Amino acid sequence: MPLSPKKVLERYGLKAQKKLGQHFLINPFTSEQIVEKSGIEPKDIVIEIGAGLGALTIPLSQKAKKVIAIEYDQKLIFVLKEILANHQLKNIEIWQGDALKYDYEKTAHLHKTKIKIIGNLPYHISSPLLFLFLEKRAVIDQATLMLQKEVADRLLAKPGTKDFGILSVLYGLTAKIIPVMNLAPQSFYPPPEVDSQLIKINWKEEIRLEEGFVFFLKHIFSQRRKTVLNALKRLGIKTEKIKQILSDLKIETNTRPEQISPQDYVKLYQNIYSPKNNVL
Repeated sequence: MPLSPKKVLERYGLKAQKKLGQHFLINPFTSEQIVEKSGIEPKDIVIEIGAGLGALTIPLSQKAKKVIAIEYDQKLIFVLKEILANHQLKNIEIWQGDALKYDYEKTAHLHKTKIKIIGNLPYHISSPLLFLFLEKRAVIDQATLMLQKEVADRLLAKPGTKDFGILSVLYGLTAKIIPVMNLAPQSFYPPPEVDSQLIKINWKEEIRLEEGFVFFLKHIFSQRRKTVLNALKRLGIKTEKIKQILSDLKIETNTRPEQISPQDYVKLYQNIYSPKNNVL
């Protein structure tokens, strides 16, 4: 039976770093379940975000062609290398650094295939990583991610609910998201304050998002308390033009950002900037 994360950290005189969002999976069976549900195949090049103590790294290496394990914490890298050396695994590459700065395109081009991403995302950078994966989705085949439950709820949220936001719109347009399993805080050491959820992201084919459309959404959702009419006025668009477009789309002028569907945001953007401006 492998040592618990707590015992491993104690052996090396280390503590989980709260500022890095470190929460380590405790049960090896849970790790194996996650890898199994990710659908990793022998041909796959996998990038693992937040390798930690290797809870996912080891079972991943037994399924994939190659695993690139990203870990930010240099002290953990030393421990991870020792753990992996004991298993004599030859298809793992450890990359020390920030997952937000990793060159995903370079890896995909090097191996001449799209990559798969899996990871227990550090809570404090989960949203920036989700925006990054959207940007890099041309080289990402799929992603299996452990997220803070409230972040997963935002991805899956429907219009008119409090969780609906910019990520709901963008992922609603570009991806099919499958909830896979929920994990209680006690599944991790140290336990986080909230539940976690494993989701699987599969991209829809040939969906293109303009940079201007993303900026447009960020502007509107930065003013959630305002009506969409007032939010659009702050973009310098004339009131009468906005009212006419909203009327054409059957959107009330007192509608708030979280009440508009992803498809209606596309129509709204196209009508404001150019009827020929295809976001999708």
